[in-house]
Parts: sequence; structure tokens; C-alpha cells
Amino acid sequence: MDLKIGNRIRKVREIKGYSQENLASELGMSITGYGKIERDEVSVNMDRLQKISQVLGVGVETIIGFDENVAFNNFNSKIEQQIGRYDMPLEMKKLYEENIQLLKEKISLLEGEIARLNAKK
Repeated sequence: MDLKIGNRIRKVREIKGYSQENLASELGMSITGYGKIERDEVSVNMDRLQKISQVLGVGVETIIGFDENVAFNNFNSKIEQQIGRYDMPLEMKKLYEENIQLLKEKISLLEGEIARLNAKK
């Protein structure tokens, strides 16, 4: 996914847990002005980008090179390390499997109904 710099800033801000209001305040900007940065309505010079990265506690290169998929995969990996693999109780697993089977049957019936209705046309 090709993210523009404003969108990259927004993604890093969200991951770091800042609101737009927090970041705008830390940068001495209005919320509206900061929002324009994230929407790529204004260009961001290197000086401004350095200030933003400093407030977020990351390097400029982190924002410029931000890749949503890599961040998501790293996040999932850290979660798995912290909580380990979750083993669902056998009864709950059985209920989910039964529910999945019922949903598959429902999908099959609905597909049949769609085919029947299309044949009437």
C-alpha cells in the first residue's frame, strides 16, 4: 500500500497512542492545522517532520519508511510472545466448529436460492 507522508504520520501517531489533539498541542499547532498535515492537504518540510518524529519518539526514517503490513506483523508477533498461544477449551472449539458448519450450510442454501432466482430471469 502506497501511503503518503501525512497518512504515514497518522498511522505512527495511532500506533503510539496519541490523539490529533495531543500531537497538535505538543507541536504548538491548531488541531485543524495538524489535521491538514495528516490529510496531505499541506506539504511537510523536513524541519516539521523532525519535530513530529521527535514528539512521537521515533526517527524521521521510521515515518518515511513506515509500512503498515510490517507494523501489523510485528505487533502480532509481540502479542504472541506476550500471551503465548491461546488454546481454546475443547467445548468452545466444538461450538465454534458447529457454528461454522451451520453457516456453511446457510451459505450453500442462499447460493442455491440466488441461482434459482437468476434462472427465473
